[in-house]
Amino acid sequence: MYQKVNRSEVLNKMGHVYERFRFLSRTRSLTDDQIEDIDQQLSRIIDVLNQPRY
Repeated sequence: MYQKVNRSEVLNKMGHVYERFRFLSRTRSLTDDQIEDIDQQLSRIIDVLNQPRY
């Protein structure tokens, strides 16, 4: 069964992703494959956010 997601939970997750990416970018190199995968996932999120509301 689908569990309702709270908006603040989504914002917290997005904040965590941002901070984790910044930390990893400073402390170790990410592979090109990892960067490409992250970019694809972020592009999908942006597509969802840009969908019109009906």
